[in-house]
Amino acid sequence: MAASDGATTELQTDAPRRHLMRRAATVGLLMRNCVGLAVALVALADPASTRLPAGTWVLVILAVWSAYRITTRTHGRTVLAVDFLLVLAVCAAIPVLTPDPHFYLTNSAPQAIAGTAVISFAVSVPARISLPITLAVAAGYAWGSAHVVGWGHVTAVAALYYFALQWSTSVLIRLMVLRVADAVGQARAGRRAAELVQQINDAVWEFDREQLALLHDTAASTLLMVGQGAVASPERLSAQARRDLQLLQHGPWIAPPERLELVGELRDAAAHLVTPVEFHGVGELWLAGETGRLVLAAAREVMNNVDRHAEANLLSITVSPDAVVCVDDGIGFDPGAPRSGHGVTDSIIDRMVRAGGQAQIRSSPGAGTSVELSWPHTFPEVDAHPAVSDPDRLIDRVRIRYGLALTGYALANLAFAVPQAGLASGGRAVDVVLGVVAACAVLTAVPGIMRGRWGFARPAIGALMLVTVLQPLLLPPELVGGYAHWAQNAVGWCALPLLLGMSTGRGAAVLVGFWTLGAAAELICRPDWALLVNIGLGTASILAVQLFALLFNGLVRGAAAQAHAETDAHHRLVVVDRVSRAVRDEYQRRYARLVDNVLPLLHQLSGTGSADAALQRAARAESRRLRALFDQEATFDHPLMRQVRRLVDTAESSDTDVAIDLGGSLPVLDVDEISALTMPLERIVGAAPASIRLVVNGTESEVSVSIVCEGMVDDPHLGRDLESAGCAEVVTSGPLVWVLVRHVLVPA
Repeated sequence: MAASDGATTELQTDAPRRHLMRRAATVGLLMRNCVGLAVALVALADPASTRLPAGTWVLVILAVWSAYRITTRTHGRTVLAVDFLLVLAVCAAIPVLTPDPHFYLTNSAPQAIAGTAVISFAVSVPARISLPITLAVAAGYAWGSAHVVGWGHVTAVAALYYFALQWSTSVLIRLMVLRVADAVGQARAGRRAAELVQQINDAVWEFDREQLALLHDTAASTLLMVGQGAVASPERLSAQARRDLQLLQHGPWIAPPERLELVGELRDAAAHLVTPVEFHGVGELWLAGETGRLVLAAAREVMNNVDRHAEANLLSITVSPDAVVCVDDGIGFDPGAPRSGHGVTDSIIDRMVRAGGQAQIRSSPGAGTSVELSWPHTFPEVDAHPAVSDPDRLIDRVRIRYGLALTGYALANLAFAVPQAGLASGGRAVDVVLGVVAACAVLTAVPGIMRGRWGFARPAIGALMLVTVLQPLLLPPELVGGYAHWAQNAVGWCALPLLLGMSTGRGAAVLVGFWTLGAAAELICRPDWALLVNIGLGTASILAVQLFALLFNGLVRGAAAQAHAETDAHHRLVVVDRVSRAVRDEYQRRYARLVDNVLPLLHQLSGTGSADAALQRAARAESRRLRALFDQEATFDHPLMRQVRRLVDTAESSDTDVAIDLGGSLPVLDVDEISALTMPLERIVGAAPASIRLVVNGTESEVSVSIVCEGMVDDPHLGRDLESAGCAEVVTSGPLVWVLVRHVLVPA
C-alpha cells in the first residue's frame, strides 16, 4: 500500500513536468526541422548563390531529412543524434555553402540553421546535454568560418556570440517552466492527498449511514416484529426474512453501477411484499448509479412500511422520469405526530436528500398514505469548447514566467544587436533612440504579463511598427539586411511579450504583419535578389522561430489540460480502491459481528416463518442491540462528532476503552474550529491510554470538550503539548490526565 501511495504521489508530482517537456520536445523538433527545410529550399532557389556543388548536396540532404522528421515527428536518441550531426555538417560545410569572405555580415543559411538548432535543443533537452551540443555547434561554425575568413578574423563572426545568448536564454526559459511545473506537481500531490483523505472519510460516513438504514429496514424491523410477537402470517415472516437475507448477504460494500434501471429493481423489491402492488407510468427508467441506488432504497422502505403497518389492500406505484409516487389505501397516520423510530427520517427522507431530491409524505388517519420521491431531472449541457481545468494555476504561472523570460530575452537581444549595429554603421544616434523606444515598448508588457493589464499593448505595438519601418529607411541601402539592420531580428522579439494577451492566431497574424511591414520597407530601400533571398532566410529562421515561441505559449494550455486529465483519471482509480478498502475495514470493525448475529435468526425464520419462544427471546435481544446502535449513531451526525468518532475508532483499535457523552446542542462549526477542539484528543489518543472518558457539551455561546484519561504512559511533553494546543485546563496526576478545551463562539 505504501508503494502504491508513493507511485501515486510520484505520478501526480511528475505529470506537469512530463507533459510540458513532451510539448517542448515536439516544439523543438518542429522548429529545428521546419526552419531547416525552409532555409534549404530558399538557399537552393537563390539564383545568385555562390555555393559549390558539394554545398548543393548538403542542402538537398538537409531538406529531405527535415521533411522526413516533420512527417514522422518521432522522438528518440537516434533521430536526435542525426539532427545534431546534420547541423554540424552544415557548419562544417560553410566553405562550400557560403564561400564569400563577407558572408558573416548578413544572414546566411548556416547561421539560420545553427542558431535555430541551438534554441531548439536548449528548450527540448536538459542543459547538461544542450550545453555540449551548443559548444559543438559553435566550434563547428567557427571551424567552417575560419576556412573562409581565416582564423584571425573568426572573432569578428558575431553569430558565435549570438549562439551564447540564444542558449542561455532558452535554458533559462526551460528551467523557469520546469520550476513552475515541479512546484505545481508538489502542490497538486498535496491537494490530492488531502482530497483523498476527505473522500475516504465522506465515503465511510456515507456507508455508515446507509448500512444503518439497511439494518433498520431489514433485520431490525423483522426481529422487532418477531420479538414483540406481532400478528403476522408465517408466509409473510418467511418472505420478509428471505428478502432481508438477500440484502444483507451482499457483503460490506458494492460500488453502485454507472446506471441503474429503476423500474425493474422496484418490481423485484415488490415481489417480496404480501400487499398486492400495481405499477403505472414508464416501463423502464435508467438513472445514474448513485442516485438510483438511493431512490431504490428509499422506495423499498416505503413498500416495507406499507406491508408492515398500513393494513392496505393495494399499493399503487407510479414511476415518471423524475419521481416515484407510492399510494396505498391503508389506515394512514398523522405525519405531524412525533416519531420515535428512524425509518421515515433516516431511511426515506435522508436518502432522498442525499440523492439531491426530496420525499413528500401525505397521510391522515383512515385515509391511506401517499409518498412522492422526487429527484432533479436535468440533462447536462455539453460545451463544445469546454474550459481547460487549471485548479493549480499551472497555465497562469507558466505563462507569467514564460512572458517574463521572453521580455528579458527581448531586452538582451536589443542590448546585443544595437551596439553591434553601431559597429557596422559607424555609430548612429538614431539607432540608440530607436533602441530605447523598442526597450520601453517591451517593458509595457510587464503589467499585462503579471496582472493582465494590457492597456499599453496597442500603443507599444504601434511604436514598434514605426521602429520596424524607420530603422531600415534611415540606413544606407547597402547596409539593409545586414548587422546594421538590427530591427529585422530584434523587433519581432520585442513584440512577442506584448502578444501574449491575445489568442495564438491573432498574435501570429500580428507577428507576420510586423515581418511583412519590415520586408516591404527593406525592398523599398534596396529592391534586388540578394535582399529578397535575405528576407526569405529571415522568414525561415527569424519569423519561424518567433512563431514557434508564440505557439509554445499556447501549447502550455494543452499540456496543463493533459496533465490534469491524467492525474484526475488516476486519482479516481485510487479513490475507488482506497474507498473500497476503507469501507470493508469499517464493515469488519463495526457491523460484521452484528450481521453475523442476526443472519442465523433470519435463516431460521426464512424456512417456516414460525418463531418459538427461544427465537423470540433471541430476536428481542438483537432488536434491542440494534435500536441502541441506531440511537448511539444519531449522536455522531454533527461534523465535530464525526471527527471525534474517527479518533475514537483509532483509540479502540489500540484496545483503549472509550466512553462518550454528548450534552446540549452543538452549533455550526467550521473546519478550523473543529480542528482546534479535536487536536488535544488526537494527541491523547496517540499516547495510547488505557481508557478515555469524553464529554462534549454545546450551548449557544460555547462548545467544550472534557477528556479524562486513565492508564497514561509517562510522557514529559504531554502537558506542554496540550497547553500549546489551546487547552483551557490541563491537570495531570500520575497515570490520570484531565483536559478541558473551550471554544467561545463569536456572534455572527
